[in-house]
Amino acid sequence: MAVHLDTSKCRAYGICVGILPDVFDLPKGSPVAVLRRDVADGEDLEDLEEAVVNCPAQAISLSRPEEAR
Repeated sequence: MAVHLDTSKCRAYGICVGILPDVFDLPKGSPVAVLRRDVADGEDLEDLEEAVVNCPAQAISLSRPEEAR
């Protein structure tokens, strides 16, 4: 699953970091969260969906990578 973080919406609440710290990070002093990686496997899917639902800024979205042709 591809993970997208819209930094124009992010307000550094840090909820995503609390849910999935291996995917999201909030560097000290940063006004926005950052992605540690932009692709996550099936093991993280439930936590990713939780992060999307719980982001107050609605800055996180998921998409399926295009399948190879």
